Amino acid sequence: MLNNIDEFVNFANLLADLASKKSMQYFRKKLNIENKDDESPVTLADKETEQILREKIRKEYPEHGILGEEYETEKIDSEFLWVIDPIDGTRSYVAGHKDFGNLIALLHNRKPMLGIINCPAHNERWTGIKNKKTKCNGKDVQTSTTQKIKDAYLFTSGLYFNEPQIRKGLELLKEKSRYFRFGGDCYMYGMLSSGLIDIVLEDTLKVHDYMALVNVIEGAGGIITDKFGQDISLESDGSLVASSTSSLHEEIIKLIN
Repeated sequence: MLNNIDEFVNFANLLADLASKKSMQYFRKKLNIENKDDESPVTLADKETEQILREKIRKEYPEHGILGEEYETEKIDSEFLWVIDPIDGTRSYVAGHKDFGNLIALLHNRKPMLGIINCPAHNERWTGIKNKKTKCNGKDVQTSTTQKIKDAYLFTSGLYFNEPQIRKGLELLKEKSRYFRFGGDCYMYGMLSSGLIDIVLEDTLKVHDYMALVNVIEGAGGIITDKFGQDISLESDGSLVASSTSSLHEEIIKLIN
């Protein structure tokens, strides 16, 4: 695996380039919007972007698995599994808001080894590799040194939270944090990795929503777990807590629980 890491990183960045080109082709253009069974929106841009990425992966690594948002999972038990969200933040995308992104992750034996948060409208790309320093546009980034909730800037999309524990935890965090803001899609995780904000709290996420975030945040010095403080995995419950330091994270987990 380690001998191939540079090759995989280069290929993942090629996928991000392709995703940028296709998603920006339709950005701020008139699009037909469909609603999926879970009432989340999907557009031609979502579908075409994922199709292009899948075709490239199949051609370059036919033995690898693929888990994406819009189409059926392929070879889920493969040693290497690509997890892709063609457009994270479709609601923002169709509104012409720039915080949407393309999420690309590579797992080895079900463990994340590489993640990319690509935000083409902002022209920013965070690349995280297991046990290496996270970079944004080629430069090292670092999470903030914030230690306490009272000093922290919180981002969340918590308007949609339904689960009582996470909703109560959010209300407590809002009261105790220095600042908070709703919204941000995957861009808020890039902001956290670059030390601009301190906490992101989410719920009801799916695998394609969160898997690319793990290596990016950890490689920048941050902590990312579920609401119970457990490691993020393919079987996670969809809750997510990301924060800039371990002491801050411990305080958040205690508050939520």
